[in-house]
Amino acid sequence: MRLDDQKNGSPVSNRVDIHHIQLEEGTTINGDAKSRVYTYNEALELVGLGRFHTLLLFICGFCLMSVINETLNMGFIISAAECDLGLSFSDKGILNGAAFCGVVLSSHLWGFLSDTWGRRKVLVLATSCSLAFSVLSTFSMNVWMLIVTRFCVGFFISGNAATSYAYLAEFHTDKSRASHVSWAAMFMAFGMIYLPLLAWCIIPLDAQLDLKLLGARYGLWRLYLLLTSMNAVLILCGITFLPESPKFLLIGKQQDQVLEILARMYRWNQRKPERTFPVKSIALDAIDSAFAEEMQRKSSAGLRYVWDQTVPLFRRPLVGNTARASFLMFGLFAASSGLFMWMPDILNVYINYKDESITICQVVDIIHRNRTAPDVLAEVDNCSVNIDGTIFMITTVMGVLFLLCYILNGAIINRVGKKLLLNIWYVACGLAGIGALWTSDFYLTLLVIVVFLAVGCLGSVLSAISVDLFPTNYRQVVNCGSVKASRVFVCVGEGPNDLFFRLFWLYVIA
Repeated sequence: MRLDDQKNGSPVSNRVDIHHIQLEEGTTINGDAKSRVYTYNEALELVGLGRFHTLLLFICGFCLMSVINETLNMGFIISAAECDLGLSFSDKGILNGAAFCGVVLSSHLWGFLSDTWGRRKVLVLATSCSLAFSVLSTFSMNVWMLIVTRFCVGFFISGNAATSYAYLAEFHTDKSRASHVSWAAMFMAFGMIYLPLLAWCIIPLDAQLDLKLLGARYGLWRLYLLLTSMNAVLILCGITFLPESPKFLLIGKQQDQVLEILARMYRWNQRKPERTFPVKSIALDAIDSAFAEEMQRKSSAGLRYVWDQTVPLFRRPLVGNTARASFLMFGLFAASSGLFMWMPDILNVYINYKDESITICQVVDIIHRNRTAPDVLAEVDNCSVNIDGTIFMITTVMGVLFLLCYILNGAIINRVGKKLLLNIWYVACGLAGIGALWTSDFYLTLLVIVVFLAVGCLGSVLSAISVDLFPTNYRQVVNCGSVKASRVFVCVGEGPNDLFFRLFWLYVIA
C-alpha cells in the first residue's frame, strides 16, 4: 500500500507486496517457500554427536571384538579338548587355522556384498550365521566336525571385519570419524583381554565338574566356546535399533529414507522432535558423487569388478608395492596371531618345568615330543591334561599391555610419523625375538615374547602406510588383499614343531 494513493483519494489497497526475504540457514521465500539443499556432511553436523553415536560405537566395537573372539578362541581350548576329541598334533594346527582359512576365502566377497547389499544387512547376516555355526561347533562329536564348523564361523565372521569400519565411518563427519574408528579398533584389544580372562574362570574347573548333555560328557571347553560367541547376541540386539547407513542409501538415491534416518538420529542426539530437524532436502557433494558412480559401476559389473580391481595390483607399476605391503603384513600377523594362538600351550610347559631353566626352543621340542608320542595318541581313554589357570592370567596381562600399545600408538603417531613409528616398533620387536631364542629365565623370556607379540598392534599403522602407495580406487582391495595374505600363515601351519618353529622365527624376526 502506498501513501500517495490516499492523498489522491484513490481506493486503499490491502495488498502487501513482498519481494524478497532472506531467512536463516539460506532459506529464501519468493512467492513459495524453497528449502535449502544440504550436503550429507552438513546434515550430519546438524545431527551432532550423542546417544545414537555411542550405541553405534559399541555395536561396531563388538563386531570387531567378535572377529578376535572367533578366530583366537581355539588357542585357549586346544589342550582342554585334546582328550575329548583325541587330537593329534596336526589336528591342533588345523583347528587353530580353520577360522583364519574362512576369513581368507570370504573377505573379498563380504567387501563386495557390503557395497551392493548394504552395510547393515551384511552385519546382520554375518553375525547371525557365525553365531549359529559357533553354537553348532560346541556339539562337535569329532575333530573334523569341529574343523568344518570353525571354518564356517571364520567364513561368516569375516563379514563383520569387512563392514564394521565402513558402517561406523559413514555416520560421522570428517571431524569425528577418525577418533571414533580408533576407539572401535580398541575393542579388538578388549577381546584379547576377555578371551584369557574367561578361560581362567572356566577351563581349570573341567577336572572338578563332570557335566552331562544327552548322555555324553559336556566338557567345559564347549561352554567356553559358547560364551565367547555370546557377544554376537548383543550385536544382533543392538543393531535392531540402528538403521542402514544413510550414505549408502543416499548413493542409491533414496533421499526420503535418508531424511527419516537423520531426523531420528537428531531426536536421539538433540532430544528434540523429529519434525524440528531443519534439513528437508539433501544431496551428495562432489566427492561423494564420484564415489556413488564407482559403486554403481561395481553393482552393474558384479564380481567381475573385484577381478578388474585386483589384477592391476599384480602388474607393473603396482606389483612391487603389492609385494612389499603383503610381505610386511604377512610377517606382522605371523608374529602376533600365529604365535599368540600357541601361547597357552607354550606357557603350560614353562609352568610345568618352572624349576628348570629351558629356552623356548626346548619348550617347543617338549610339546612336539609329548603330542606325537605313539603311546599318548593310542591311549585317549586314559588321557589327562593338566592345565594351570596361571597361563590364562598371563595372557590376560598380555592383552592389557596390547591395549596400552594401541593407546600409545594413537597418542604419538602424529608426532613421530607413521613410517618412523613402524620402523621403531619393527626393530624393537625383532630384537626381542632374537633375545627370546637365547634366554632361559622364565620371566625374562616372558617379557621379550610380550614385546615380540606387540608387533600385532601395528596393523592399522601398516594399513595406513600401505594405502598411500596405491591409487584411491585400489586402496580397499589392497587392504583386503594384504590382510588376506597375512592370514595364510596361520592356515597352513601344523603347529610349532622344531624345524617349522625355527624357520618361522627366523622369518618374522627378519
